[in-house]
Amino acid sequence: MAVDSTEKYDASLVKPVILGGGIAGLATAVALKNIAGISPIILEKSSLSSFQNVQVGGAVQFGPNGLKALRAIGGEALMQKCIQSGSIIKGNAMIFPGMPHKPTFFPDTTEEDNDGLPKVLVRWGIVRELLVQHLSPETTILTEAGGDVCGYEATKIERNIILLPKGTNESTIMDRDPANLIVSAEGVRSKFRYLVNHNKDRFGENEEDLTALINNDVKDSGRINLKAIVPRDLDDSFKPGYTYAYFAQNAGVACFAGPVGAGYTYWAISIADSAADEEESGETTKFLSGVDMSDSDTIKSALLTKLQSLDVDDCQFVIDLITESAPDTIYVSRSEEVPIGHSFQKDGNVVLVGDSAHAMPGSYGQNPDFALEDAAVLAHCIRDSSSLESALESYSEQRVSRCLEMQQRSADRAKKAMKGEKTEDVSKWIHQWNITSNEEQK
Repeated sequence: MAVDSTEKYDASLVKPVILGGGIAGLATAVALKNIAGISPIILEKSSLSSFQNVQVGGAVQFGPNGLKALRAIGGEALMQKCIQSGSIIKGNAMIFPGMPHKPTFFPDTTEEDNDGLPKVLVRWGIVRELLVQHLSPETTILTEAGGDVCGYEATKIERNIILLPKGTNESTIMDRDPANLIVSAEGVRSKFRYLVNHNKDRFGENEEDLTALINNDVKDSGRINLKAIVPRDLDDSFKPGYTYAYFAQNAGVACFAGPVGAGYTYWAISIADSAADEEESGETTKFLSGVDMSDSDTIKSALLTKLQSLDVDDCQFVIDLITESAPDTIYVSRSEEVPIGHSFQKDGNVVLVGDSAHAMPGSYGQNPDFALEDAAVLAHCIRDSSSLESALESYSEQRVSRCLEMQQRSADRAKKAMKGEKTEDVSKWIHQWNITSNEEQK
C-alpha cells in the first residue's frame, strides 16, 4: 500500500505526483489542495515555453456539470472566470447540403434548464492558464519532466514511490521529493493505464515496443480531427452566440465553427477514413497518411485542398477561417477511445484521471467535463475516506459507474432513434451532476 492502512489515516500525508500538466492534471492539483489540503508535484513533459503558450489547442466546451465541477475545485471565482473568458452558447446552426447560407437554427436551452448555468466554449490554452493561476504556491510544476517514466517501485520502509524511466531501474527526479501516490493524467496514450489494466508496476525488459503495447488499449474510431483558434470574431452574417456546423452529403467530412471568447473564433474539421478502395485492398485510406505531422504548412494546404474538392459553398465559412490560421496553430489528432475499467492500481499506488481513465468518443462532448468531475471526486474521496485504499476504491466505483451509465444511455438513445421511437435527452442527465448529489450516492 502507498499509505499504511494499519496506521490512523491522515489525508495530509498523501503525497501525489501528477503525470501531465493538461486540464485533467492541473484540475486535480487545484482540487487536491483546495478540498483535501494536499499540494502535489506536477511533471509536464512539454517545454516551459510550450506550457505557458495560451495560443495552443482548440476549443473546450463545458456544460453545467463541468462548471459545477470547476466551482467545486476552485470556488465560484474560478467558474465565473471560465465563463467570462469564453462564449456562452445560445444555439446551434446547421447548414444542410444544397441549402448554402440558409442555416437552420436550433436554440440551446441549457442555461434555462440548469439554474442559469450555460454551455460555454473557451480556448484550451486559457483554461489551462486559469487553472495554473489557481494552483497553490506550494504546488511544484516541473516541465520537460515525466515523459520518460515507465513504471515505479514502492519502497518497503517509508512506503514512498520511486518513478522509473524507460530502460533502467534508476530513479528519476522524484528522489528528492518522494511521492506515495501517482496520478496519471497522461491522456489517451497513458502508460500507467496499461500498467493498471495489467496489474504491473513497470514495463518488462522484453517489452521494448511501448507504443504497440499502449496502442492495444486504444480504439481508433476511424476519423481524424483538425482544429485551431483564429484571433477574430465571426462577422455580422453569423448569429451571435451560435455555433455553425456543416456535414458533407457522404458523411465523410464535418465542419464546425463558433465563438470562443471575445475576439476569437474556433474551427474544427472531422474527416472519416475513406473506404473507397476497401473492397479491393481490404484497407481504408486515412487523410494525411504519409504526411509528416511536424510539417504544419503541408497539413494546412492538404486540408484546404480537401475542403475545396467538395466543390460546395456550404463550407466556405470554415475555409475562410482555415486560410487565416497560422499553420503551426493547427492541432491534429485521431478520434480515439479506451475501454472503461478500474481507475486505480490494486496496490494503491496509482490512480487514473481524465482521458487516462475514460477517453470517450468526441460526439459525447464530455471529456473535459468528466476530467473536472474526476478531479473533484478524487479530492473529496481522499479527504473523506478512512484510508487511501478505500478512497481510491470509492473514486473508481463512482467514476466507472457514471461513465458506463452514460455509454448505456447514449446507446439506448441511438437504438430508439433508429426505430423512430421517442428518445431521451441524455444531456439533461449528464448536466444534473454535482458534487453534493455525488457524495450522497456513495
